[in-house]
Amino acid sequence: MTRTLFPSSTSQSKPVRVLVYEYITGGGLYREEIPAALAQEAVLMRDAMLSAMLALPDVQVLSLHDSRLSAPDQATGCHVLQESEHPLQALQALIAEADLVWLVAPETGGVLQQLSAMVLDAGRQLLSSAPDAVALATSKWQTYLHLKQHGLPMVETAQWPTYLAAGQGWVIKPDDGVSCDGTRLVTDQQALQRWLAQDHAGEIIQPYMAGTAASLSMLCRHGQAWLLSVNQQLIHIADGHIHYRGSVVNADQAHWSACAQIASQVAAAVPGLFGYVGVDLLLGENGQLHVLEVNPRLTTSFAGLEAAIAYNPARLLLDLFYNENFMLPLELQRNKIEIKLND
Repeated sequence: MTRTLFPSSTSQSKPVRVLVYEYITGGGLYREEIPAALAQEAVLMRDAMLSAMLALPDVQVLSLHDSRLSAPDQATGCHVLQESEHPLQALQALIAEADLVWLVAPETGGVLQQLSAMVLDAGRQLLSSAPDAVALATSKWQTYLHLKQHGLPMVETAQWPTYLAAGQGWVIKPDDGVSCDGTRLVTDQQALQRWLAQDHAGEIIQPYMAGTAASLSMLCRHGQAWLLSVNQQLIHIADGHIHYRGSVVNADQAHWSACAQIASQVAAAVPGLFGYVGVDLLLGENGQLHVLEVNPRLTTSFAGLEAAIAYNPARLLLDLFYNENFMLPLELQRNKIEIKLND
């Protein structure tokens, strides 16, 4: 089947200008030291986004680069931040030049929501989720309440200073944290009581469940979802802290149908989700799937997605944006690709 990037009714007299912006590599921490692990993930995502978008015809790619990090291999259209520049002002100038903006930023502190709103306020269009969807997904607690109300199988969750009975311990995490940042495992009552006795407003607590950490990579639009891969998350627990060490994209084929159902339910419950979205799951030892959280943006697994599906993911994204009758290509593959992060 022949597929076109733009709908046949649209005449492209000039290339569409797409700003590809990854927060860490684009100067988001310009006043702070960039942790090596964070830099590694950020560069992986940025390079995968740029490589995919730059491979498309009729697309002019813009990007912003913090010179403290490794530069993109393909630097055409890349604006390198100067010491005299404020990254936010440089970003606003690039947004003004663009037609479409593909954002990746942490939800923590409302960063992704604010940037998404800034793009729309500038009269530009997003290739990522709407601010209201980002606002919901930013809070793990609000996401839990909302998706549970819509019938999703959720990991039971409470807010400080309450907790739920658990047989194997508790997982404590920031309500608006990303990845495993600030996530820890408490296995005894004394440690739990110390947590309860201190001020931990803004944290949630969940019963620890043995099983396999998994995630979904999917496309969303107008309450619909198209599942692309079911991934295994590589999780390491040391000294009570939970660390993310990467993922195996397309690791799980056995639960595809159940995961596709969850993807559809999440998209229907949060219709403002758009483009690449991640859903974190726990596959329990009993074979049951439980939703942990929603990432209203692409995740680190995206770095292996093109190899996993054997198709350009930026082409899929623009096809999703432009074509109302979007369908996944029949030729997508389910290759297993490992993305391993340094300790």
